[in-house]
Amino acid sequence: MNRAGSLCVALLALIAVTLAQPASPNSSKQVMGYLEGAESSYNSLTAFYSYMNQLPTDTFAVDAHGTVSGTPPTKALQFAKSKGMKTFAAVSNFDAIGFDPNITHAILNEPKPRAQAIQQMLKLVQQWGYSGINIDFESIDYTDRKAFSSFVHDVAQKMRRAGYLTVVSVPAELKDNPEDSWTGAFDFASLGKTADILQVMTYDQHGPWGLPGPVAGLNWVEPCVAYAASVVAPNKLSLGIPAYGYDWNTAAKSGVQVFWKDIPALISKTGATPQWDTASSSPFFTYHAADGSSHVVWYENEKSIPLKSSLAVSYKLAGVSVFALGYDDLSFWEAVHAGGF
Repeated sequence: MNRAGSLCVALLALIAVTLAQPASPNSSKQVMGYLEGAESSYNSLTAFYSYMNQLPTDTFAVDAHGTVSGTPPTKALQFAKSKGMKTFAAVSNFDAIGFDPNITHAILNEPKPRAQAIQQMLKLVQQWGYSGINIDFESIDYTDRKAFSSFVHDVAQKMRRAGYLTVVSVPAELKDNPEDSWTGAFDFASLGKTADILQVMTYDQHGPWGLPGPVAGLNWVEPCVAYAASVVAPNKLSLGIPAYGYDWNTAAKSGVQVFWKDIPALISKTGATPQWDTASSSPFFTYHAADGSSHVVWYENEKSIPLKSSLAVSYKLAGVSVFALGYDDLSFWEAVHAGGF
């Protein structure tokens, strides 16, 4: 081969390598990986950091008095900052009973707890060097809809003045229903005007609280994205992607979460045959446990994930947000980026 030919081959090889690189902090798409308190979550961060460029840390909660508590994951924050990642302090209304609407009702409607919560969120971000806050209030009473929008406005205003960003996690919706018991409190149009990013939780379409079904069926996710993008600037939306599935005991009508990384072992152990649901573009399988009980598992795989992550490209969204680090493995992140970014 002559010199020109060698240079051409070398150039093509360089282009191929460049195109194959995962996300970096300079990626045009925002790729969030939610960090939990477990060591496995930190291990995923250090193993797969090159596939993401934003890190919300799901380690804080607020009570009805507006007091924010939790443990800052200092090791993870230091690592993320060393890689140029943006970081967000995720603060929820989660307590011993789960997401507590009584907490949010007090914070949203009573002046003293409200002021305390906003001030402590700002202090948290400043003290630990976060890029901003991630409000993750769930199970809010629908009657608190206007109060929640007002609260987010005030938080975002205070954060912005101090040079910080505001992310708000919102449930997936097919349409706006102000009286819905789960989604009614979330006025997308209003929240989208004041927050920097709406992290749309396009997962848990089905779960142990109900009948078996897809965790995030494409025929549900895409209409949810289409609705959100119709009322909020698409470049303010982050598409939620689950790194887990659910295993239902059909007789007991109960279920447990199964991490992406554990699905292959479960299939092998049970001798199950994976199947594909065409309607939802989701994989599932059935098996009988040692105690004789019948089970059905709905999950995600290397085929279903890119179909969802590609929506971030086709709808020109800000990017994607993965829940959660520690549930994943390399094949998961490769599937996310197979969607086109």
